[in-house]
Amino acid sequence: MRKNSPALLLPLVLLAACRGGDIYRKIRVELPSYSTVHPEQFEQVVFSGFVVAKEPEGLDLNKEIIEYLSPEFEKKLNFRVTRQPVALESEGLFQKPDFWRSLAPEPGRALFVTGNAELTRDTRKAILGRPRADADDPLTQKSGIAERIVIVLSLHLYFIRGDSGEIVLERDFRETKVYANPKQRIDFAFYDLAQRIKAKLFRQILSEERIQERYLLLK
Repeated sequence: MRKNSPALLLPLVLLAACRGGDIYRKIRVELPSYSTVHPEQFEQVVFSGFVVAKEPEGLDLNKEIIEYLSPEFEKKLNFRVTRQPVALESEGLFQKPDFWRSLAPEPGRALFVTGNAELTRDTRKAILGRPRADADDPLTQKSGIAERIVIVLSLHLYFIRGDSGEIVLERDFRETKVYANPKQRIDFAFYDLAQRIKAKLFRQILSEERIQERYLLLK
C-alpha cells in the first residue's frame, strides 16, 4: 500500500484544525473621507459646459448633465448656480489658470464646474444558459442568444477656483449598466447612471463617511 507523503498530510491537518471554528469574521467599518473642496470658501457654482466626445442622437448630453447636477449644488451646498457657456477648444484649457481667472464673475467667490463627457450605447450578444427542468417562470426557460443594451456614461470633472484658476478637484467617473430591453430609452438610462455619479461626487464633497466590509482574523 502506498504511504501518504508528509508534505501532503500537513495541509490536511491544518485544514481540519481550522474547521473547528471560524478563522475570520466579516465586519462593517466607517472610513473617513477627505475633500479638497471646501464649500464655505465659495458662494456660487458656474457651469461652463463640457467637452462632449460622443452622445446618442437626439440627446444633448451637455445640457442634461448641467440640468441634473445644478439642483444638487443649490440644495445640498446652498450655492447660487449660474451658467456661463465657454468655448472649450481643447482640453488644455482646463490647465490654464489665467483663462479661468479672466472668466470669474464679479462679485462672489465662484467655483467653475466643467470637464469631459461621453455617453455611449452598444448592442451586445448574450448567451443564455440552458433552461432548468424545475423552472416555473417561462422567462427563465429560454435559452440561446439574446441582445443586451450596454449604456456607458463617462464623466471627467474639473472643479476650478475662479479667483486663482486652480483646480481644486479632478475626478473621473465611468458608470455602466446593461439592459435587457432592446428599446431602452437613452434618457432614462442617463438618469440611472448620473444618479450613481451624483452619489459618489457629493459623498466626497461633503466628506461623508463610507461603509465598507472588512475581514477580521480570529486565529
